[in-house]
This record gives sequence, structure tokens and C-alpha cells, in this order.
Amino acid sequence: MDFRITFSGRFAYRRGGGVSFHNHPEDFQIQIIYGGEADMRIDGQLFHVVKDDVLFIRKGSTHEFTVTSEECLRTLEVKFITSDDVILRMISYIHTYLQDKNGQLFGLFSSIVTEGYQKLFAFVDLSNAMLLTILSLMARSSNSITPYPRIESRAPTIQSQLLQDITQFVSANINRRYTIPELAAECGYNKDYLYRMVKKETGMTAIQYISKLKYDQAKKMIQHTELSLSEIAWNLGFGSLQYFSRFFHEHSGISPSEYMAKVRNTVRTDY
Repeated sequence: MDFRITFSGRFAYRRGGGVSFHNHPEDFQIQIIYGGEADMRIDGQLFHVVKDDVLFIRKGSTHEFTVTSEECLRTLEVKFITSDDVILRMISYIHTYLQDKNGQLFGLFSSIVTEGYQKLFAFVDLSNAMLLTILSLMARSSNSITPYPRIESRAPTIQSQLLQDITQFVSANINRRYTIPELAAECGYNKDYLYRMVKKETGMTAIQYISKLKYDQAKKMIQHTELSLSEIAWNLGFGSLQYFSRFFHEHSGISPSEYMAKVRNTVRTDY
């Protein structure tokens, strides 16, 4: 399939600000709102957009918007070009206005913006693959396509159920301290069995696996909330910001403040 991302970015617009009347002769544009409110006009049609709204702007469409909320309008934006008949047929079904009720599109958009910023190996190919997924989901949502028949999966094995139970426990108790034996008991497992099966399934010790879950949650909170690092550290049960910073650096190789600068600040990437 022949299509290419030309631009991706994360932006914050203050009250009264926005973008004046314009169009993109060659580029399609998608905006997802994750904070604030604005009045947006696309080809003469007015939309009042809020968190979780998604706007699909076709090439050549005239559009503008003005921020109406006290808080900043926060958006993720992607532009792309294509002359591929398959892609053009797909996007012909997509409505101008959609909603991202389960956050699925936000996660994909956020990953594209991060890939564009970091420019790691194969970031263009990976970003284009995620965009194709986004377009497919938007076309499905726009047209209420009947999902494929559900295939009943086999009941999870005791090992996979164990990991699910651990993950749920860690999530529910993310801000308190506990020992591995306490975790095992509250999840209904023998501690030696838990140690053995976690190692078998993940290749990590139980402590390493729980640390990974906390690290994954830390990344989500930095990327998807406006909490300060001190607030995030407190919510994750760390006694101090310094302890949290060491923990984050051990897992990522960078400080949480460096990661926050990458994923929160206004950033634009031209491909």
C-alpha cells in the first residue's frame, strides 16, 4: 500500500488561541483531542470538540479552530499523503467527527508521535503500520461494521491466570508496599509456586516482573496524565522523588524528567 506520514505532533493551545482558516492541498490530517475544548469549523460545519473527540480532515478541506476552555487544548496530530486506491477507498468511509471512547486511538497516536520524536531504527515503517491500524479502526467505527465472528478462546491456563492475577493485584495496590509472600497469599497461590511459574513464563523473577509492571504504569502516568513527577511517585508508592527517579532510570536508561520532556512537551516531526 502506498501512503506516507508527512508530519506528527503533540500540541497545546491556550484559551483564545488556535489555528486560522486554511487547508492542506495534498495532506490528509487527523487530530485527537486529549484535553480542553475548542470550536472547530471544517468545510463550514461547526464542531465543539472535547476530550476523546477525533477529527478527520480530508486534503483540500478548509478548517480552523479556536480554544474555548480555560485549560489548554491538547491534541495529537498526524498528516499523511496517499494516492493508493485501497487506502482512498478505506478513508472514503471515515466520518469527519468520531469519538475515541476506549482510548485505543490515543495510544496509537501517542506512539506515532513518540516514534517520530525518537527516530529509532525503522520508525517510519512502524509509524506507517500504526497509521494503517488507525485508519482501519476509524473506518470500522464510522460505518459500524459488524465485527468478525468471535472465536471463543480456550480457557486460560493456570500459569496465564496467575500472571493476570498478579497484574490485577499490582494495579489495585499500586501505591502500597507488600512482600511477595503477601502478594501470593492474597492472590491465592503458594509463594514457591508463584516464584517458579513467574520465572517460567516471563524469564524474570517475581520482583523483576512486579517492577516491570510498576515501570509500565509509571510511563502511562507520565504520558497520559498531567500529574507532576512528585505526584506520580506518590501514586506509585515511592517514598521520594529521588527513589522514583533512580527506579525509572534503571528501567529506561533516562530520567523520568527526560521522558516527560519527550512525551508531554509540544513536539513536531516532519518525516
